[in-house]
Amino acid sequence: MPTRSPPSKRLPPRTALFLLASVLCASNALAHEPGSELIPEVRGWRIDAAAALRAAESDGRWPVATLPGTPGLGVAPRRADGDLRLEHATLGAALRLNSRFGAQWVVGQHDRDKPHTESALLQARWAMGADMLALNLGRDTVRMGATLDSAGHFERFSQAPLAKRGVLDDQWIDDGLTLRWQRDVERGLRTLEAGLWRGRSFPGGPAGAPVPTLRAHGGWDHWDLQLFASHLEPEARGSAMQSAGAEGHLHGSLDCRASLAQRVCFDGRSEILGASLRWDRDDGALSASLAGLLRHERGALYSLSSTADYRATTAGWWADVNWSPWQHWTLAARAERLVPRNRLSGAGSTQLAREAGLLAGQPVDRLSIAVLRQLGWGTQLALETGSQKSPAEGGRINHVALRLIWRAPDLLKGRW
Repeated sequence: MPTRSPPSKRLPPRTALFLLASVLCASNALAHEPGSELIPEVRGWRIDAAAALRAAESDGRWPVATLPGTPGLGVAPRRADGDLRLEHATLGAALRLNSRFGAQWVVGQHDRDKPHTESALLQARWAMGADMLALNLGRDTVRMGATLDSAGHFERFSQAPLAKRGVLDDQWIDDGLTLRWQRDVERGLRTLEAGLWRGRSFPGGPAGAPVPTLRAHGGWDHWDLQLFASHLEPEARGSAMQSAGAEGHLHGSLDCRASLAQRVCFDGRSEILGASLRWDRDDGALSASLAGLLRHERGALYSLSSTADYRATTAGWWADVNWSPWQHWTLAARAERLVPRNRLSGAGSTQLAREAGLLAGQPVDRLSIAVLRQLGWGTQLALETGSQKSPAEGGRINHVALRLIWRAPDLLKGRW
């Protein structure tokens, strides 16, 4: 379990290597987004890199440590205000052996946490006229659509939307396979993707049945619609008790089969639904999007103190507007809201709710704005400010952050 680390204003050597590679080899194109493929379209190989640094100040604990009433891993994001910190860094490699087979691998790091594998997959694809069928096998982001997948990673705002944090605990990365059909059309159905995942990463647990997912993507000229659904049956899924004060970044889940100490555990069923709608103007200078996520759970919540019947619904949405009034300049605004609802019944349910941080749950909202300037050599400078309701602290937390982002999707590449 992650533990609190002493504050440090120095970047560790491993982090410095991430940043050095990105700075020296950055380009002006977009970075690899979570859930997207960097496998070349033609035979060859490719290496990409991305990194973001952030310095922030706030009038309270930022990012906010807890979202009361929101069931998750119980692990707070590391406090980031007051000094220069690594927001996120990735290194990726991919190759295409021939027109059919390819592979990719991506490793990432958040702040001072250990590097972790974000993607390691093999792909086979078949062209069928205007259609393409692709089979992916391995570790990857569970794809819900570009708007949902990329939010919070090297984008216009430094924090993942409240809905992603509340429903997915930031990003859902798992092991499995997907079968995707797609067609390049301006109007109509563009993609259908079915997946089957191990379900060992949150919101799944260390045991349980495989997780089916389904995604549909349609488009009409400048409109883009993505829909997502999944069903999970996690077992022994553990969350750190609020009193543990754990900090860090996890893509897995705590195992209650190993121990119940300082953990609240869940066995049951969970459904996750996601949707996003995006509009872009002809010249790309103006865009707007609306996205939402919902997780509904029912089952048994338990700890060393008691067991209770549990029902919960966590739902959230966010709306973005992005405007580029001048070349290299972008103005962005995001409004968002998260609403948790929980019901526990049984002896000792009040104590269990306290341990899980479910008491005093109420809606949380956040408003953020940012000004971004595209610089040379693949760098982007962003000035961001925002205000978030914080029920745990009885008011609002305001912050301002200066971010520097390097993006290099074609750090090195070649063909054969």
